[in-house]
Amino acid sequence: MPEHYNGSIANSTSHTLSKAPQETPTAEKQVNQYTSCPWTFCLYTDPEGRECLEFINCGTAPDHFKDTHGISNIARDVELVCVWQGCGVRVIRHNYIRHIREHHLHHDRVDAHANQPVVRWG
Repeated sequence: MPEHYNGSIANSTSHTLSKAPQETPTAEKQVNQYTSCPWTFCLYTDPEGRECLEFINCGTAPDHFKDTHGISNIARDVELVCVWQGCGVRVIRHNYIRHIREHHLHHDRVDAHANQPVVRWG
């Protein structure tokens, strides 16, 4: 027991999550730092030189690159070449989505898209 403790464990107040809400948030209720990011065309380029051109934003990028471009089940330290139109930067897989968000979707880690207009689709 720490020296500053002066009481019974049995009578102490519990500081657990017992009073926390029992409902877990659903995907549609979740709000994160990418919720209001602007949408843009994905300019990921295939080997024939065609851009993807699906609408993505910072929030949809991880699933988009996993499902559409196969950036999944790759070890964290594998080096990838970014094939976004005109890029060619070498990035380890662990930092790939960060690279896409910061360099191609212009998401600043501090200010997000504070200096850009927000466009909502749908």
